[in-house]
Amino acid sequence: MAAIPQQLSMGGGVESLAAHNDLFVKQTRRGCIQELMGCDAKTEFKIATKANQQGDIMYALEESSFCIRLICSANRPWLINLSAGPGTPGGAPVSQHERPFRLPAGGCKCCCHQEVYHRDPNGTPLGSTKEAFWFFVPKFETLRADGSKEYIISPPTCVGGMCVDIFAEGLCNCRVPIYVYPGDATSLDKDAKIGGMVKIWSGLGQELFTDADKFELDFPPGADPSAKARLLGTLFLMNQLFFESSN
Repeated sequence: MAAIPQQLSMGGGVESLAAHNDLFVKQTRRGCIQELMGCDAKTEFKIATKANQQGDIMYALEESSFCIRLICSANRPWLINLSAGPGTPGGAPVSQHERPFRLPAGGCKCCCHQEVYHRDPNGTPLGSTKEAFWFFVPKFETLRADGSKEYIISPPTCVGGMCVDIFAEGLCNCRVPIYVYPGDATSLDKDAKIGGMVKIWSGLGQELFTDADKFELDFPPGADPSAKARLLGTLFLMNQLFFESSN
């Protein structure tokens, strides 16, 4: 019984995200020896804010089997549990994010699109993120629990939407942007963004020898806690699809 008040005092549920306009998401070097031997370790994240990057407020850990990570690391299924607390397991549950097995990401598919399902700690659906049909530039959509489209998730584009704008975050700063756009956006250039998840440089050793990436996550203005949970779960998917192993 004594553990219950302590857990509640740390916060819990998607409402834990309500006070934050941005997050700083740090993938740890958990299992770095395992990764050097060619097998992805379970993904682990410690989450802070951009203003206080060392003050961890949340923790996330992947649940998946060793065999599936060894054989199908790029498109493996997983369950990631997000909890509140100082960057360690055991905090109050915030949300769950489940990625089913899918074929590799890529355009011109009519089925087997990448997706991740978002739920609250009680298992109640919060919505999903799904890969949209695309030709040249990766494109995803977040959907509310009722199935309505919420946001478009895509790298910024140029040349009429046919190419990724590699200069959107400036030159020679090793920042890789994936932006958040309104669900009805007709342009996906950098000026139309309302939020974003930007991979930043983690240091030479981590970039070369581990999958320990770091991201700045900026929520759109007016995003409610459920929307923030969907975007954080989307970041977990983006990390697996585009930044693990091959970078």
